[in-house]
Amino acid sequence: MNNEYFIKDVYNRDLQSEFFLNYMRSQERIAINALFRSKTLEVNALGLSLTNDLNQASTDMKDYASNTYANNIKEGFQGAAAESANTYLTQTLTAPDLKSPIK
Repeated sequence: MNNEYFIKDVYNRDLQSEFFLNYMRSQERIAINALFRSKTLEVNALGLSLTNDLNQASTDMKDYASNTYANNIKEGFQGAAAESANTYLTQTLTAPDLKSPIK
């Protein structure tokens, strides 16, 4: 008779332990998913910021090549070479396509 209650208590403790372990595992999964989503959003924000910075750098490089650099090398060339260099730097040269490594 006492033995019967002992078996039920052990069985209940085993079930409680199993339920507790499953609950802790599910809490751990939720925490890991939340951390993963948080870091994913952080990386996406960095990628967006980097894309904006790269676009600005591309524009700055194009402006430098077509204005400052073109004016600096004018005196180094003469005749058709000077015209060709100036035309290339101001009209033909396109802005570099800088791509973000973060996708």
